[in-house]
Amino acid sequence: MFKMKRICHLIFRLLFLLDGGVWSLRNLSISVPRAVLAGEGQSAVLECSYDLEGAPLYSIRWYKSETEFYRYVPREMPPSMVFPLPGASVDLAQSDRNQVRIVNMNRRLSGDYQCEVSADAPLFHTDIRSAPLTVVDPPFRAPHISISRDSYARGDVLRANCSVDEAYPAPNITWIIDDHKVAETISWRASDIDFKERAAFSQLEITILEAEHYRMGITYTSSNLNKVYHDHYIYDKDMNKEDREILRYTVVPPTSGQFSLSCVATIYDIYARKSEPLYIKEDAPLPASVTGEDSSGVSAVCNAALIVLCACASLLPSL
Repeated sequence: MFKMKRICHLIFRLLFLLDGGVWSLRNLSISVPRAVLAGEGQSAVLECSYDLEGAPLYSIRWYKSETEFYRYVPREMPPSMVFPLPGASVDLAQSDRNQVRIVNMNRRLSGDYQCEVSADAPLFHTDIRSAPLTVVDPPFRAPHISISRDSYARGDVLRANCSVDEAYPAPNITWIIDDHKVAETISWRASDIDFKERAAFSQLEITILEAEHYRMGITYTSSNLNKVYHDHYIYDKDMNKEDREILRYTVVPPTSGQFSLSCVATIYDIYARKSEPLYIKEDAPLPASVTGEDSSGVSAVCNAALIVLCACASLLPSL
């Protein structure tokens, strides 16, 4: 029905232009938040702007996924009419010919929204614009982070995991070392909206180089994006799937002997939550002797001295 209406409108518009007519409806645009939070009292304001060039307005109609939920017709009393939206409602006090406000958002209200504007008689010029909106159900808890060991020696490879509870849509995960973003996992998004909550997971492999001065990492990659972020990393198409899903990052040990690691879960620009940081320290080296020999060298010297003393003691009675 909706598509047939659009086709009829386009045919009418073409015939009108061929007849030399001038459109009175111009510059139609729609403004819809890309994402809003779900919950009782949460709201979204959808705006529609247009220029009728002096012609009277016949109607404003709002659709969610091609189903009408709000209509404004100035010649009717009252001019506003509302149609049901599952689990939500339209705030009539803040809805008019230019905008509509939806309250009590839930994730099933995610989808494409359309604004259709029609001029009044005699031509009833009509046009429509659409834009997507996502209603976000965030995770209940902060991300959880773990690591294979909380200390390192130069040349070690550490593996860290970051997991995030189910959310809609699934969050992206960003890795942070000493307050610097080093890698990111972009969560898979379904092409068709199924409104299903999904968890997120990311694994980071950290290689500790043997060097004296600290500098931030050299390489990382995200297989989910199939991108290479630094020229130093070579993407191997023959690598197995499990390895390709691991983000890799290389650091030179800091002079302090310690660095912090954390991860942040984000959904669009309306949700971000950080894990508790982990502090990874360098293993303490074995203490060296005053003469510069290690503990095994000192032990060998002591044993040799003891043998000499025993030999001297056995010779004393015969002198």
